[in-house]
Amino acid sequence: MNDLSQTAVINWVSQARILGYLLLFAWIVSVLNFGIFGKWLNQFGIRPREWGGLWGVAFAPFLHGSWGHLEGNSIAFLTYGGLILLQNPENFGAVTVTVALTSGFGTWLLGRTRTIHIGASGVTFGYLGFLMFLAFFDRNIPSVLLLVFTAFFHSKYLWGLLPIYERVSWEEHLFGFVGGIFAARYLPQIRDAFAQSLVLIKQFEAWIR
Repeated sequence: MNDLSQTAVINWVSQARILGYLLLFAWIVSVLNFGIFGKWLNQFGIRPREWGGLWGVAFAPFLHGSWGHLEGNSIAFLTYGGLILLQNPENFGAVTVTVALTSGFGTWLLGRTRTIHIGASGVTFGYLGFLMFLAFFDRNIPSVLLLVFTAFFHSKYLWGLLPIYERVSWEEHLFGFVGGIFAARYLPQIRDAFAQSLVLIKQFEAWIR
């Protein structure tokens, strides 16, 4: 195996671990939330247009209303996140941050009030949007195959973008999906910004030590 192949494998394993750690963290939070705190932690979800509700942009993807809610989002997170890793592991971090922020801030700005928005479905719908639209901006065979696969097997989930079910945060779905399209369109710029952010974080860590 040459150096380039070794680097690709190491990068894939590294990003796959991050996906696994994020999912594990969501399950640990849910065990504590359901088993010890009686869902008290769900108050830290997104509360639109409340300053205290801004914390939910970071916390909401790890909070869920039930075990079924968590299981469904876990399967989608592994499926779509895994497809992004297969397409290019270097895209995973940048896309994840982008769709999490667009889903969270979009819901906080324009979501329904008197509702606490929780769940990782904003991120998973962001992944779906990215996978379905990447082929339009990055026209190569792997991207087209991803488009065909996701459109054929998962287009039925696009109903989740519409305000059909009152207790479902379609706002998170919609803004996450839009964030996925945005990430597909501006992928090189987003990856550069993400890489620069990581450099700044490392420099800050070195400075405070």
